[in-house]
Amino acid sequence: MTGKRPNFIICQALLLFLSLLGPAPLTAAWVSVTVPPENSVSGARLLLGDIAAIEVLNPAGSQLAEALAGIDLGPAPAAGQEIVLRRSQLERRLSASRLNLAEASWSLPVELRLTGRGQELSQDLLRQALAEYLAETEPYRSGRYEIVSANFGALPTLPPGRAAYRFAPQPSSNPAYLSGAFLFAVDGRELARSRVTAQIELSLPALVAARSLPKGQVLTEDDLSLSLIPYAQARGALQDQALAVGSTLRANLNPGDPIRERHLSKSVMIRRGETVSLIARQGGLKVSATGQAKQDGALGETITLLNLDSKKTVSGRVIGPSQVEIVF
Repeated sequence: MTGKRPNFIICQALLLFLSLLGPAPLTAAWVSVTVPPENSVSGARLLLGDIAAIEVLNPAGSQLAEALAGIDLGPAPAAGQEIVLRRSQLERRLSASRLNLAEASWSLPVELRLTGRGQELSQDLLRQALAEYLAETEPYRSGRYEIVSANFGALPTLPPGRAAYRFAPQPSSNPAYLSGAFLFAVDGRELARSRVTAQIELSLPALVAARSLPKGQVLTEDDLSLSLIPYAQARGALQDQALAVGSTLRANLNPGDPIRERHLSKSVMIRRGETVSLIARQGGLKVSATGQAKQDGALGETITLLNLDSKKTVSGRVIGPSQVEIVF
């Protein structure tokens, strides 16, 4: 035991001496590469520069940093999908680049989790697209509408590229309820679709009573008003005053009540044998003559008349009291 003591002391002294000299010199790295354990990427191929923080530590390492950033690590995950690469897989793919990896310092995770990043779609965006569709489509374009509620199916994540979408409606007899699908395409290729249903508060223009109107009233323009009313009430209501003026009411109406064809009976405006004014229009030319009705006629009806100037029988449409427009 006593023979080995001096050797131990010599070793301790040697270690102390070496510690005073400092650590053995190492080759300085030109570039630092740090890969975080999670990342999201876009595109078809996975490049090191897309997932790593590459820092140039020495100006001489600029070219190396650029070369490292361009290393192709294989296919990238598709939009919305996820892949996991282990450190050993990363090291093999890096080694395949044939670059001098020893000139960089590396910080690689045990596992690298990558998610494909795509174009996210929002319900607000599609709701606006739905409103634009309504603005260009009848009967909404002629009335006033509001989207009360809209329910969208699962929205897809689209890959990078020129995205486009359009709304394809499902035919319906009730425009207050809208259903269909949004079709999504990238670079002209349709990739996904999403169902949508919406409730629409729709008002349409309709003729209504301007005041209280009793049964038997012969309508004039002052009795009528064109107003926007809810779709359910506007169904079947007249919109053209010419179809109502001169007609006789079959029922009492309150202010704001829609005017429907069933409420009206045609009032005879011209009696057989009555002398009337004949009006002929062609292009911008208007010619008047005198005629005699050969039958009774209500507003809008076509009757037979005798032109008292030419003594010829003509047909004309009743357009007002004692007024007939010649039909060519």
